[in-house]
Amino acid sequence: MVHALKRSATALAVLLAVVCATASPASAHTLGSAVTSSTGCGWSNGAYTILHSSTISVVEEGRQGTVYLLWNGTYGQNCVVTLKTGPSHGTQTWTWARLYIRTASGGYETRYDEGDYAHYAAKSASTRGVCVAYQGGIEGLNGQDGYAGRTEYGNCG
Repeated sequence: MVHALKRSATALAVLLAVVCATASPASAHTLGSAVTSSTGCGWSNGAYTILHSSTISVVEEGRQGTVYLLWNGTYGQNCVVTLKTGPSHGTQTWTWARLYIRTASGGYETRYDEGDYAHYAAKSASTRGVCVAYQGGIEGLNGQDGYAGRTEYGNCG
Protein backbone atom coordinates (compact mmCIF):
# COMPACT_ATOMS: atom_id res chain seq x y z
CA MET A 1 0.00 0.00 0.00
CA VAL A 2 2.85 2.40 0.82
CA HIS A 3 4.42 1.69 -2.58
CA ALA A 4 1.10 2.43 -4.32
CA LEU A 5 0.85 5.78 -2.51
CA LYS A 6 4.43 6.68 -3.44
CA ARG A 7 3.78 5.79 -7.10
CA SER A 8 0.57 7.87 -7.09
CA ALA A 9 2.38 10.83 -5.52
CA THR A 10 5.19 10.53 -8.08
CA ALA A 11 2.72 10.33 -10.97
CA LEU A 12 0.90 13.42 -9.64
CA ALA A 13 4.18 15.34 -9.34
CA VAL A 14 5.14 14.45 -12.91
CA LEU A 15 1.69 15.48 -14.18
CA LEU A 16 1.90 18.84 -12.40
CA ALA A 17 5.39 19.47 -13.78
CA VAL A 18 4.17 18.80 -17.32
CA VAL A 19 1.13 21.06 -16.91
CA CYS A 20 3.22 23.90 -15.47
CA ALA A 21 5.86 23.57 -18.18
CA THR A 22 3.35 23.71 -21.04
CA ALA A 23 1.19 26.54 -19.69
CA SER A 24 1.80 29.80 -21.53
CA PRO A 25 2.48 32.51 -18.99
CA ALA A 26 1.13 36.03 -19.40
CA SER A 27 4.72 37.25 -19.34
CA ALA A 28 5.35 35.54 -22.69
CA HIS A 29 4.26 38.79 -24.35
CA THR A 30 7.11 41.02 -23.28
CA LEU A 31 8.65 44.19 -24.60
CA GLY A 32 11.50 42.08 -25.96
CA SER A 33 9.14 39.86 -27.93
CA ALA A 34 7.36 42.93 -29.36
CA VAL A 35 10.74 44.35 -30.44
CA THR A 36 11.78 41.26 -32.42
CA SER A 37 8.36 40.33 -33.82
CA SER A 38 7.58 41.13 -37.45
CA THR A 39 4.23 42.50 -36.17
CA GLY A 40 6.11 44.65 -33.65
CA CYS A 41 9.24 46.70 -34.28
CA GLY A 42 10.73 44.04 -36.55
CA TRP A 43 14.24 44.47 -35.13
CA SER A 44 15.72 41.02 -35.60
CA ASN A 45 18.88 41.96 -33.66
CA GLY A 46 16.70 42.49 -30.56
CA ALA A 47 18.72 45.55 -29.54
CA TYR A 48 16.96 48.62 -28.19
CA THR A 49 17.24 51.49 -25.75
CA ILE A 50 14.18 52.73 -23.85
CA LEU A 51 14.15 56.49 -24.39
CA HIS A 52 10.89 57.24 -22.60
CA SER A 53 7.87 55.43 -21.19
CA SER A 54 4.48 56.31 -19.75
CA THR A 55 1.89 54.31 -17.81
CA ILE A 56 -1.55 53.94 -19.40
CA SER A 57 -4.46 53.85 -16.95
CA VAL A 58 -8.22 53.58 -17.44
CA VAL A 59 -10.83 55.09 -15.11
CA GLU A 60 -12.14 52.48 -12.62
CA GLU A 61 -9.74 49.79 -13.90
CA GLY A 62 -6.36 51.29 -13.13
CA ARG A 63 -3.17 50.44 -14.95
CA GLN A 64 -3.67 48.83 -18.35
CA GLY A 65 -0.11 48.87 -19.63
CA THR A 66 2.79 51.03 -20.72
CA VAL A 67 3.68 52.86 -23.91
CA TYR A 68 7.41 52.90 -24.75
CA LEU A 69 9.53 54.98 -27.10
CA LEU A 70 12.48 52.85 -28.21
CA TRP A 71 15.62 53.45 -30.28
CA ASN A 72 17.72 51.00 -32.31
CA GLY A 73 20.97 52.59 -33.49
CA THR A 74 21.80 49.78 -35.90
CA TYR A 75 18.66 50.42 -37.93
CA GLY A 76 18.43 54.17 -37.18
CA GLN A 77 14.83 53.68 -36.10
CA ASN A 78 12.48 54.63 -33.34
CA CYS A 79 9.64 52.30 -32.38
CA VAL A 80 6.63 52.96 -30.20
CA VAL A 81 5.18 49.94 -28.39
CA THR A 82 1.93 49.96 -26.41
CA LEU A 83 2.23 46.88 -24.21
CA LYS A 84 -0.86 45.60 -22.39
CA THR A 85 -0.20 44.32 -18.87
CA GLY A 86 -3.40 45.12 -16.96
CA PRO A 87 -6.90 43.63 -16.85
CA SER A 88 -7.33 43.76 -20.65
CA HIS A 89 -4.09 41.84 -21.34
CA GLY A 90 -4.97 38.80 -23.43
CA THR A 91 -8.33 40.25 -24.47
CA GLN A 92 -8.79 41.95 -27.82
CA THR A 93 -9.59 45.60 -27.17
CA TRP A 94 -8.78 48.73 -29.18
CA THR A 95 -5.04 49.30 -28.78
CA TRP A 96 -2.89 51.80 -30.65
CA ALA A 97 0.65 53.11 -30.99
CA ARG A 98 1.57 56.36 -32.80
CA LEU A 99 4.96 57.73 -33.73
CA TYR A 100 5.06 61.41 -34.73
CA ILE A 101 8.07 62.33 -36.86
CA ARG A 102 9.18 65.94 -37.39
CA THR A 103 10.22 66.35 -41.01
CA ALA A 104 13.12 68.45 -42.30
CA SER A 105 10.60 70.98 -43.69
CA GLY A 106 9.13 71.55 -40.20
CA GLY A 107 5.98 69.50 -40.75
CA TYR A 108 5.35 66.08 -39.32
CA GLU A 109 4.35 62.58 -40.35
CA THR A 110 2.38 60.09 -38.28
CA ARG A 111 3.11 56.37 -38.39
CA TYR A 112 0.70 54.19 -36.47
CA ASP A 113 -0.57 50.73 -35.66
CA GLU A 114 -4.07 50.31 -34.29
CA GLY A 115 -6.62 47.56 -33.95
CA ASP A 116 -8.30 45.10 -31.62
CA TYR A 117 -5.18 43.53 -30.12
CA ALA A 118 -4.75 41.20 -27.17
CA HIS A 119 -1.13 42.00 -26.28
CA TYR A 120 0.42 45.04 -27.99
CA ALA A 121 0.45 47.54 -30.83
CA ALA A 122 3.77 48.70 -32.29
CA LYS A 123 5.15 50.85 -35.09
CA SER A 124 8.71 51.60 -36.16
CA ALA A 125 10.14 54.03 -38.69
CA SER A 126 13.48 55.40 -39.87
CA THR A 127 14.14 58.49 -37.79
CA ARG A 128 17.89 59.13 -37.89
CA GLY A 129 18.46 62.89 -37.66
CA VAL A 130 14.86 63.89 -36.89
CA CYS A 131 12.86 64.54 -33.72
CA VAL A 132 9.96 62.37 -32.55
CA ALA A 133 6.98 62.35 -30.21
CA TYR A 134 4.77 59.36 -29.39
CA GLN A 135 1.50 58.20 -27.86
CA GLY A 136 -0.26 54.93 -27.16
CA GLY A 137 -3.68 53.94 -25.94
CA ILE A 138 -5.63 50.98 -24.61
CA GLU A 139 -9.36 50.42 -24.29
CA GLY A 140 -10.20 48.85 -20.95
CA LEU A 141 -12.70 46.05 -20.40
CA ASN A 142 -15.25 48.67 -19.32
CA GLY A 143 -15.06 50.43 -22.71
CA GLN A 144 -13.18 53.43 -21.32
CA ASP A 145 -9.95 54.51 -23.06
CA GLY A 146 -6.67 55.44 -21.50
CA TYR A 147 -3.69 56.93 -23.28
CA ALA A 148 -0.26 58.33 -22.54
CA GLY A 149 2.98 59.36 -24.19
CA ARG A 150 4.95 62.49 -24.93
CA THR A 151 3.62 65.17 -27.27
CA GLU A 152 6.77 67.30 -27.20
CA TYR A 153 9.28 66.47 -29.90
CA GLY A 154 12.64 65.24 -28.69
CA ASN A 155 15.17 62.41 -29.04
CA CYS A 156 16.44 63.98 -32.23
CA GLY A 157 18.48 60.98 -33.33
